[in-house]
Order: sequence, then C-alpha cells, then structure tokens
Amino acid sequence: MQPAAELCRYAQDQMDEDRLTIDPPVYLIGKMYSCWRCRTKMPVVAILAPKVEGIAGEVCILSDITELPEAVLAYIQGRVPTFKLKFSKTIGQKYFASTCPKCGVLSGDFHLHSEPGAPFFPTDDHEAASLYMTARFPVEFMSGRRSVWGAAI
Repeated sequence: MQPAAELCRYAQDQMDEDRLTIDPPVYLIGKMYSCWRCRTKMPVVAILAPKVEGIAGEVCILSDITELPEAVLAYIQGRVPTFKLKFSKTIGQKYFASTCPKCGVLSGDFHLHSEPGAPFFPTDDHEAASLYMTARFPVEFMSGRRSVWGAAI
C-alpha cells in the first residue's frame, strides 16, 4: 500500500479530537547536533508541515508526536534510524524523538523545538539555513497529540 493511501486509511480509522490533520506536502527536516549527555554528533529530525487543518498561514514543525502511521515511520527511520518512540522522564510519557546513536539518550522536543536558537526554533536566516530538508513525501498524516508548535521558517 502506498504511504498516502495508508495514511488516509489511518486518518479515517483513528480520527478523534486529539489528532491533527496534516495535508501534503510534508517534509523531513534536520541537522547534526551534539548529544547533551555524551557530546556525540547525532542527527536530529522533525516534521515540517506547511498545511495543518485549522492553522492558517503558518508553517508548523510538529513535536510531541505519540503516534505515526507505519509508512511514515518507515520513511523517517529509513533515513534516520535513531528516530524512535522513547519514554521521556520530563513529560512522563513516550513520544517519537531523536536519540543518540552512542548512548541512546533522548534529545527532548522542548529542548529542540521551544528554545530560541534551538535546531527547530531558528531565530535568523543563518540558523534556518543550517537545517536540511528532504524531498517532500506526499502524504496525509496524523500527529498523536495536539502539540504542534508553529514556526514561520
């Protein structure tokens, strides 16, 4: 089954008030970043969604994702195998996050998305230019929580 078709089916089966509807295109963005524990350079990634239902005029970078359709997860992990569902002691639940390939520690979404100057909260053109973007994957997609942080990039 093609990813878009699987995501459409997933959206229909799983739709409830805690989910977001993301329209294509969707992009994987990322950069190399130092692990906070062991300082190993590691890839950190996020999902950039220009079209989120109910959020007009903003490009959103999704965070705190608790569920992903298998096709989307396979696409991401095919490029960044260290993007995993991990338990966060800080928020007390599991969510998909970038993890260190050496020590296995989670790089938390708050640290990566919510602090000015963080990888997914660029404050100037230079910081934004340090991110890479994959070719889009044309899918409809659901986030596990309504924890979407909008950022104009």
